[in-house]
Amino acid sequence: MYSESLETASAEGWKLFMICADNSIFQNDAVRELCAACINRGSNLYDVLNSYVRFPHIIPDRPIYPREDIYRLVLPFLCGFGISNTYLRNYFRKEMRLTPGSDRTLRFIQEFSLPCLVSSMYEHYVHEACEILDFPIENVYSTCLDMDYWEIPRQERQYLVELADEISRMKPLKDISHSSSRLNELSTEMEETVFRLDEIFENDIIDLQAFRLFSSSTIVGPKEKSSALMDMKRKTGFMLEDVMILCSTPSDVISSHIVKRGGGLSIAFNASQGAICTSDVAVVADDTTVISLLADVFQNAGKEYVLDLVENWSQKAILSSPASDYLKKALLSSSKNNLPIVVKVDEHPDFDAEI
Repeated sequence: MYSESLETASAEGWKLFMICADNSIFQNDAVRELCAACINRGSNLYDVLNSYVRFPHIIPDRPIYPREDIYRLVLPFLCGFGISNTYLRNYFRKEMRLTPGSDRTLRFIQEFSLPCLVSSMYEHYVHEACEILDFPIENVYSTCLDMDYWEIPRQERQYLVELADEISRMKPLKDISHSSSRLNELSTEMEETVFRLDEIFENDIIDLQAFRLFSSSTIVGPKEKSSALMDMKRKTGFMLEDVMILCSTPSDVISSHIVKRGGGLSIAFNASQGAICTSDVAVVADDTTVISLLADVFQNAGKEYVLDLVENWSQKAILSSPASDYLKKALLSSSKNNLPIVVKVDEHPDFDAEI
């Protein structure tokens, strides 16, 4: 199968299809499952750190971590348990779960558009997924990570294992108000947990070799995804009105908003509330066949026809749409009497609640 790279793509007659793959194409909570497989009580360690990065900034002079930093905070402890690049590739290849139909959808869109994939996941996971999906790796933006670059001394590994054991015995922080006036919602146990985790990441590990991996890793979050969008636009010469973006998570919100406001088509697929609010169309489906059809309509007739189709979403509207007969038949046969939920999203000016 032929697919042009970003550097050599010609915009003539084609569209740019940006896939924010987290939770849309990539189904499993891969890093949590990795921690569970490699670290004693690793799933609870992940849950504690995940609640920590989502903890509201209600205590003065505390570090602030973006929610995607959960992928960074677990790295020292994976080092402690000796996880290597090879282990990550092998593990992700074996345990990967992709949304049904995504392989067919990604092959199909390469026939008429330039596809680009963006993910907060480690490059080991994304590259293995690209092998399975027959997707061009050169058109991918993901979190760069080299687990083998620094040699971690044995004594340091043991200390990291001890820290991991300590964290894995904590309780995840409970959700509380984001208001700075609600400090009294913190129990003594929660306050101790917050300050102990602050101490670990701001003091205890900063002199360790593993801290270099932690501090040098930049996770692909909202700003990085929007930068990737602008980089794709610069390399290809596409206008935003020729871009279709598939989004799902809060970290996709900025990119989705940029595409929508620029006249392109933003589709939220099995998405979070924030991603839905910044999109043109919201889709709930068990597989990606409906995405293939909407992409084909966007390619053949443009955004306005897609929105008209969505507003009149029915078997009759699908059959009369300018999509391939194969896709129409595949969608209708797979959904039988229950079409996927496809709705036009009303305007929501306050879109930054989940960023």
